[in-house]
Amino acid sequence: MFGSQQAIINLSFFSILPAILILFFVYKRDKFPEPPRVVFITLLLGFGITLPISLLIPIAEGFIENINWGIESKVFFQAFFRAAFLEETMKFLVLVIYCLHLDKFDEPMDALVYGVAASLGFAAYENWQYVMNAYSVQGAEFAMEVISIRSYTAVPLHALCGVFMGFFLMDAAFEREHNRLNLFLSLFFPVCLHGLYDYILMSENFSIQFMWIYILLGVFVVRAYFIFRKQRKLQVERGNSESREKFIPPAKDIAFTVLVSGFLIIGVNYFLNMYMY
Repeated sequence: MFGSQQAIINLSFFSILPAILILFFVYKRDKFPEPPRVVFITLLLGFGITLPISLLIPIAEGFIENINWGIESKVFFQAFFRAAFLEETMKFLVLVIYCLHLDKFDEPMDALVYGVAASLGFAAYENWQYVMNAYSVQGAEFAMEVISIRSYTAVPLHALCGVFMGFFLMDAAFEREHNRLNLFLSLFFPVCLHGLYDYILMSENFSIQFMWIYILLGVFVVRAYFIFRKQRKLQVERGNSESREKFIPPAKDIAFTVLVSGFLIIGVNYFLNMYMY
């Protein structure tokens, strides 16, 4: 139908399909669904964060080139800062700057839906990029292998990061205590989860990498299942009640969360380089 471009179109479709399916599944967990238009905008914003990330990555890579760290410390930096911190921070900003201010963001389940939407917007682009690179280097068959592997690993990982970002953010927004702590955890916990995933893949300390990856994903998939089940049960109990009072963090709290998360990652990296690697 599309001539010589048919393979690229097919691969593009299958590369973004896992993200769409996961988002659809999560969207259907919400008893009182968010407006599809707003969820789609959140998905597009997640897609759009690829631009600032692509601008920040050379800065991070240039930084590590000028630091006299050991090999394993550089792997840690690549996993936890260059990848996890930069990507999760951009998703976090989509949630706290755009989604959290929406009138429709009026109950805890919404944080989970929007968190997954922002994460999967980025995951869809990243997956497409990996698949296109694989196609250009080794052809369509290898690209389909990449799609198959990443559909069960990287894409679910991004979705889980969105779940736990939303999980802590809903406590920051709707609970009366520990708002700032939960705001901090809504960024720092996904950074740690994402960083650990990448570190397992990059480090030579893990001999059977995919076994550890599936264990990691399996544990957090089970936890995510219970999070959604609990929130769904609470929705049923409350019914379609009035909007709950929502705490919107000020800019200084958001900046504090981002800066402290970044400094903690770099600090741990420095400590490991000095005393362990």
